[in-house]
Amino acid sequence: NTKNVPIVMVTAEALKDNIVAAAQAGVNDYVVKPFTAAVLEEKLLKVLK
Repeated sequence: NTKNVPIVMVTAEALKDNIVAAAQAGVNDYVVKPFTAAVLEEKLLKVLK
């Protein structure tokens, strides 16, 4: 059962439709490239709480 596994999507696509589709598919957070290590750390800590 992977329903409770947090998902952070990393992509180069920043289109609103893609972000909405990812959220509807169950993605917990979304990071658009390029990003800093600090941004990735923030997103990961957020979903792992």
